[in-house]
Order: sequence, then structure tokens, then C-alpha cells
Amino acid sequence: MASMRWTAWQIPGWHDDAWLREFYRNAFHPELIDDIAGWKPNVTGDSEHGRRLRASLEYLLEQQPADIDTWANITDYYFPSEGELYGFLLQVYDYFYGDREEEPYTPGP
Repeated sequence: MASMRWTAWQIPGWHDDAWLREFYRNAFHPELIDDIAGWKPNVTGDSEHGRRLRASLEYLLEQQPADIDTWANITDYYFPSEGELYGFLLQVYDYFYGDREEEPYTPGP
């Protein structure tokens, strides 16, 4: 039996929250990814969007289901490797929900 390819629809909250889908498409878009700090005030509080984003990032970091091609299909941003993709997502998570004070660094595509 062939395995199904992973899609963004498997991200927790993806079905339920259009804002979450827009966050991934916009915050990680190549022209906007270096302005991710602008999203922080909207996602760090106790809002439903903030909780869904946190759960989605935790899922991505724990499962690491996306390859760089699938990620690029979702966001239009190509990371050179999965290691750099998940390293960046960890920086984003730590910046939004952890102790990281400086804005995440994006590796060049």
C-alpha cells in the first residue's frame, strides 16, 4: 500500500483557522519572511490564533513532516535543506514562545 504524501492539511488547526493558513502563506513568504517580528504581538497572547499557531509549530518541530518542496508549495520559500527549515522554525518558536529575543535568522534560498 502506498503511503500518502504529507500536506499542510495535516497541521493541527489548518482546517479550522483561515488565519493560521494565511499566517503560514504570508509570514514565511520570501518577500515577508524577514519581517516575522511584526507577527509577534498577534501570536504571543492567549488568543485562539496564538494557541493554534503554537500547536502547529510544535507539531512541525516534533514530527518534521514537511520536505523542502512541500514547504515551498505552502509558503513559496525554498530552504536549502530540511535541517535549515526546521532550524528556522525552531528559532521562530523560541522567538514567539520561548526566551529568544532577537528576530529569527533566515538562511538564503
